Amino acid sequence: MGLELTVPPTVELSPSNAVVHWRTDVASGTHVQISPASAKAFVPDKTPSAEHTVIVTGLQPGENYSVVVGSARVWLATNTFTITGNSPVKTPTPSAAPDEKKLVGHNPVALKAPSARQIWANWPSLPDHFARHGGDFQAKNADDYAVMSWEFLQRAKAEGLPAKVDETGVLRVFDTKSGTFASYNRDGTTKTFFKPGSRDYFERQPGKAVNLKNRN
Repeated sequence: MGLELTVPPTVELSPSNAVVHWRTDVASGTHVQISPASAKAFVPDKTPSAEHTVIVTGLQPGENYSVVVGSARVWLATNTFTITGNSPVKTPTPSAAPDEKKLVGHNPVALKAPSARQIWANWPSLPDHFARHGGDFQAKNADDYAVMSWEFLQRAKAEGLPAKVDETGVLRVFDTKSGTFASYNRDGTTKTFFKPGSRDYFERQPGKAVNLKNRN
């Protein structure tokens, strides 16, 4: 038998992004097509799974979006949603794939950050980093600051922000618009997160430039 849906694509919306989730009867890769092309899709976990989640960024007020989900070999279903005013408003209209398979179930999920202990590489150093740099991001507390560093990495991957990887596997990311810099260990845990005073700070960091959108 071929790949089949057990839960159709559902959309959870926030003011800045959309999280699309669906479920299949067997593990497969996670693939999605977004239109219009101004929106960008990011798959946070590329491991084959029966649970599939995609983050959509670049949403614009007044736009209608279509999301087609499936695997590398087959498209399974479509969902549409609309952005009105300054906040996304869901239009829950999942439709069948071309073979008109029956879609059942409803299980919207939102991507949640890990705990601060899982995010921050050197846990005892977090209070000091927060005391020195938490104000850069109006973080409420040290845990909030750590979560912001994780969210920054997810956005960096989705948007393809400038990034470098050095010979030890440390990833360094910079947002030219906000001046935010962060570095992460090979396992994705945060080493540091702040806004350096110098705009050439990132250029002076070691490592080879990488495209985060194409990086596993």
